[in-house]
Amino acid sequence: MNMNALAEGLKLAKNYNLPEEEVLSLVKVSTGDSWVARNWSDVSEWTADTALTVLLKDLKAAYNEGLKHNVTLPFNALSSTQLFDSMGKESKAK
Repeated sequence: MNMNALAEGLKLAKNYNLPEEEVLSLVKVSTGDSWVARNWSDVSEWTADTALTVLLKDLKAAYNEGLKHNVTLPFNALSSTQLFDSMGKESKAK
């Protein structure tokens, strides 16, 4: 979800006529720093489906690790369910 937060933050900054590159430079040296911020030029063109697919892959990987090690991950379950619903998918983890 970091991608969504950064995209919305940049949208707000644009509304105030703040240069995107300067905002990104500030984000990269603050608590907002992330892989997404450092690679914004590459990921900013992703579609919503692309971003959701990447998130879904990560949620599934975490879910499978939890199963493997008998660790409950309730927030993963909730996030996965919400994501499946938003994507119109069946909520069956594979």
